[in-house]
Order: sequence, then structure tokens, then C-alpha cells
Amino acid sequence: MVLPRVTVLIPNHNDEQYISKAIDSAVAQAYEGLLQICVVDDGSTDDSWKIIVDLFEGDTEEKLIDDLQLVSGKCKGVQLTALKRPTAGGPSAARNTGINLTINHTDVYAMLDSDDEFYPNKVSKCVELMSENSDSIGAVYADYDTYNVHTDKTIREFKEPFNRRRLLEECIVHSGSVVSKKALEATLEETGYYDELMRTCEDYDLWMRISEKFIIAHIPEALTLVRVTNKSSSAVVNQEVWQQNWLRVMEKMRQR
Repeated sequence: MVLPRVTVLIPNHNDEQYISKAIDSAVAQAYEGLLQICVVDDGSTDDSWKIIVDLFEGDTEEKLIDDLQLVSGKCKGVQLTALKRPTAGGPSAARNTGINLTINHTDVYAMLDSDDEFYPNKVSKCVELMSENSDSIGAVYADYDTYNVHTDKTIREFKEPFNRRRLLEECIVHSGSVVSKKALEATLEETGYYDELMRTCEDYDLWMRISEKFIIAHIPEALTLVRVTNKSSSAVVNQEVWQQNWLRVMEKMRQR
């Protein structure tokens, strides 16, 4: 069996402290199929871009695509493509930029936030489950460990098995999930794979759309380390914006 081509997609904005750790965790995946990494720097004003570019080893290809700066090459033997957006457009725009660039040579996306890390078997376990029924399973999520950088404590986050009724109540699917190209293409909207009009809840909106056409599967094992910092959306985006975006998710569902 030919294993799916996997792209680990990492949007980054001002995460100079952690971005290299995220990329290293993607490079270290114990996946026997073709794996590449795509990092989209979303208008960072810190040293993120320099840190990303310094990870390349050997020859690189550099070019401009419209207003995007692109560098591609190898990082510890794994294909790495880095894109720099000139201004910040938010996580949806950053992810969509990476998807649009790589979708013609990707079968499965593994979504990784720039301040988190994959455990080495994240991709292989999620792809294995997805491959058991690739026509029906559109996304796979798993448990994860949350590490609070302020208290230095790690807590296991046990996610519940997928149930669409529960998804209607709250986002039970982890944002750092593995998603098939087929599911992304089947649920594409005018506002993008991820809705670019949303600053938060954009992943919830995507899971809702995918769940209408595909199965979403759960692995009861921690496969990601999630850092709790003071820069996450829950910390920097006010509750009014969260509420507005949640209502947008519900309204879009009703319209469909």
C-alpha cells in the first residue's frame, strides 16, 4: 500500500521562542511515507523568520510569489517550505496560504500550531486510522498534554470520542488534527478552507463542515504537546469576538 503524502502545516505569528521546537517535532516524525513541512509566517515582527530560515541545511530555492517570500530546501533531510506573508492576516489566512501552495502534492494535512509539538508517532497513528477507511474518514484527532509555561505543570487532556451531537454543543475536536485533502476540497467555501473572516473558532467551523460529509475519528492517546502561554487566542482575543465567531459558525450551519 502506498502511504499518503503528508504535509505538516505550521502557521506562525511572533512565536520566535517555540517555532524551531515545532519544526523539529515535525522533522522527527516516525512516518515511513513522504512527509514535508510547510511553515507560513504570518507577518511576524519578531525574529521568527530568521530562526525559520536558519534551519535550512545546504542549498535553498528562494523566490517571490505575488507578495509572498518563499524559501524551500531541506531541514535534517526533510523537505521544508517556508512562506512569509508581509502582514498578519490571522491563522485562517496563514493556513489557507500553505494549503493553496501545497495541495497539488499533498494527500493529508497535519495541523500544528507554532507553539506546540507533535510526539514522534502523531502522524503515523493518525494516518493509519484514516487509511482504514480513507473514503469516509475526513479528520482524525487525539488526546494531548497541556504544558503551562508559567506553572511548569503538564496535564493530560482527555478528549471524548466523536459524537456530532456533542460537536454541536462545543468544539470537542482538537485544532491540531490530521485532515484529508479530500475533506478540505469537499468543504471549501468562498472564504477559504478555513474561514478567513474568523479570528477564532475557525477550526470549529471547519470540523462542523467536515462532519456533515465525513466521519471524524478519535484516538484515545496523547499525541501532541500543547503549550499554554499568554499569547494564545483564548488569552489575547476578547470574549465578544469569541461570541461573534461562535454565532457565525451556528448561522453558517443553519444556512447549509
